[in-house]
Amino acid sequence: MPLQKSPFFLFISLILAPGAYADTETPRPCLTNLPKQEACGASSGADNRPASQYSQLDWFPYAPGTAPGICSGRYIEPASISSDEDTDILDQPIIINAEQGSSSLGQGTKLEGSVDIAQGNRRLQSESATYDQVTGQLELNGGASYREPGLLLRGETAVANTNTLETTLTGAQYVMHERQIRGDVERITRRQDESILIENGSYTVCPPGDEAWKLQASEIILDKSSGFGLAKHAALRVADVPILYLPYFYFPIDDQRHTGFLYPSISMSNDDGASISTPYYLNLSPQMDDTIVPHYIEKRGFLLENEFRYMNQYTHNTLTTAFLPNDNLEDRDRWLFSFVQPGRWTDKLTSEINYIHVSDNDYLDDLSTLADIDGDSHLSRIGRVTYTEELWQADFLLQGYQTVDEDTDRPYQRLPELTFNGDTDNNERIMNAALIAQATNFYRNNSGFTGIERANGGRLHLEPEIYANFVKPWGYIKPSAKLWYSNYNLTDADDFDSNPSTSVPILSIDSGLVFERNTEFVGTTYKQTLEPRLYALYVPYEEQSGIPDFDTTEYNFNYQSLFRENRYSGYDHIGDTQQVSLGLTTRLFSDLGRETLSASIGQAYFYSDRKVTLDDDDESNYSNGDSSDIATAINWRANKRLDLSIDANFDHSAFRNTENNLSLRYRADENRIFNMNYRYAEGIREQSTFGFMWPVDKNWSTLGVWQYDWFNKNDVDLAFGVEYESCCWQTRVIVRNWLKDDDDKDTALYVQFVLKGLGNLGSNGGSSLLEKITGFKQRDDNNETF
Repeated sequence: MPLQKSPFFLFISLILAPGAYADTETPRPCLTNLPKQEACGASSGADNRPASQYSQLDWFPYAPGTAPGICSGRYIEPASISSDEDTDILDQPIIINAEQGSSSLGQGTKLEGSVDIAQGNRRLQSESATYDQVTGQLELNGGASYREPGLLLRGETAVANTNTLETTLTGAQYVMHERQIRGDVERITRRQDESILIENGSYTVCPPGDEAWKLQASEIILDKSSGFGLAKHAALRVADVPILYLPYFYFPIDDQRHTGFLYPSISMSNDDGASISTPYYLNLSPQMDDTIVPHYIEKRGFLLENEFRYMNQYTHNTLTTAFLPNDNLEDRDRWLFSFVQPGRWTDKLTSEINYIHVSDNDYLDDLSTLADIDGDSHLSRIGRVTYTEELWQADFLLQGYQTVDEDTDRPYQRLPELTFNGDTDNNERIMNAALIAQATNFYRNNSGFTGIERANGGRLHLEPEIYANFVKPWGYIKPSAKLWYSNYNLTDADDFDSNPSTSVPILSIDSGLVFERNTEFVGTTYKQTLEPRLYALYVPYEEQSGIPDFDTTEYNFNYQSLFRENRYSGYDHIGDTQQVSLGLTTRLFSDLGRETLSASIGQAYFYSDRKVTLDDDDESNYSNGDSSDIATAINWRANKRLDLSIDANFDHSAFRNTENNLSLRYRADENRIFNMNYRYAEGIREQSTFGFMWPVDKNWSTLGVWQYDWFNKNDVDLAFGVEYESCCWQTRVIVRNWLKDDDDKDTALYVQFVLKGLGNLGSNGGSSLLEKITGFKQRDDNNETF
């Protein structure tokens, strides 16, 4: 008959057959904390887990050759105890199984032999126990274990209370399965708030039997609810050698954000000497945080950088500031200010703010920054508001620049620009109309410029269009007629007209056919297409020598240029032409519909010389002659690992290669990557970049980048590194030599050491360089280490 104990019921079942259990799905655990002892009963149970000398800690090895990563095993919890999730744990019954039991008035219940005590999804096991039903106190001896989902405690003795759910074990080991945390302790308590208190114990994520590193402390608190750990009087031991004393140390035990010191970054370079930064992170609220980075640079002084982030339902805001008083190498104050704010106010209304200013042109070359910088020569400053409807969009823009490369021309600022785009095409109509309307005020400091290059002022551009789409599976015809109209109101234009305008009609017809057949290549069946394309374009000549180049440059010539209605970007100049472009493309599709290969070749034929040129045009692919260069494009996706693309141009008279861009990417997996890029333009540039990341064996990998300027016969960037990774730690060493903007070279050494479960020590300064290895950043983002 059950004994009643308010507020729940206690059931005791005395099983006389030794070793028998009411819960047959749960294997009998070893009741010892000795790591060398063989498993007892570990191979029993529904999951058929392999036996292991560490199975008492739920650690089981992979079968030979089946390990998915660098770890030789993993933690496997036994089948969970059934529990009523809708009922509070304290209101659920306690079920006790034992081989023998006896009760004495005032002395509680004594249990002997395979004692198994369960309440909800929590379980205590030992060889003997005493239970006081009045106080809820349990004392377990002869080896004890406590288990709940995600947590295992094993010790010599245990004291638990069924009223408070607090459990204390002595001479114990513990495992937190999900985070792969374990340790040996003198005393450990699972407290009522579900935090773990460790007294005179250790913390590590190394697998059992591996003592590569551990944190040894007089007291450690692991708070699963906050995802945070606190160690007092802690010593970091590597290979059991103490290397660092930490009187008070916070560390994360999950991926949540926490206030505290981040790991220092250490590097060495010729220009700066030794440098060390010690970031401090402030988790101010779920929507707000701040990172303070004191940075000591041996040859320059003390740099203080700060990054403040705030997020609400409409915007993400990032404010970055930095200040280096009296740089010892430059003898001046140096600073940075950056504010970034992407915003989405409604499904139709978005905004963007991106502002950056630095104290001098060399700041970004000399000093690292937390700010996300876009641009090497000109730092863009943007304020934008965009409203989008189904068939039209309006955009308001303010854009300025800070030029940090004195060898480049100053670009024009747009203060402001208003753009309207409308198009009736909804994939249902044959006849459609479109309109581009843009009003812009351009300004730049015109000191040092002459002629039309001194001009500032406003531009109104209108581009109405009527076009048709006749599309069938076997081909298409797309005729179009539009008007190009630009009108200016200029100042400082010297002797040029202050109100020039351009009004030019543009007539075009784009057409193509698609032929298909089944073919076989290297034993594989493909569907092959043959796609001839004919594009006719008529743009009459209009004198444009008095028109400034506010936002106009000539496009690079490639296969797509053959079918572009204007050879110039922007809305200042419209290139005159009377041309027909012929192109031919073939594609191979696999049985699954994946495009394996596309190859194109084409050429434009002209019926008159082109007269419109830009002020800085020396030679153009379009300038004169009856035909353009021959343009080719190849994209080959041999398989999921290998991808090759080539854009190459050839002189139309001698078929001499004049320009090409080649990109080769190989990715067997996230750790086996090779890529190569090569850019060549006759008489202008020839540069290549090689990047790789490749394992030598299970633990060692190599990685590197080589960027070389063949035109100037000089290394632009050269780096090589090695990585070592085990199941619980990782290190990376990178040596880099690179060419800075001032044509001086610098050499640096980056060292980073990662203790998985604690974080990383050292410098990740080489990571930005190694992002030139396609796929490197994605691997590191997925890998929660460096």
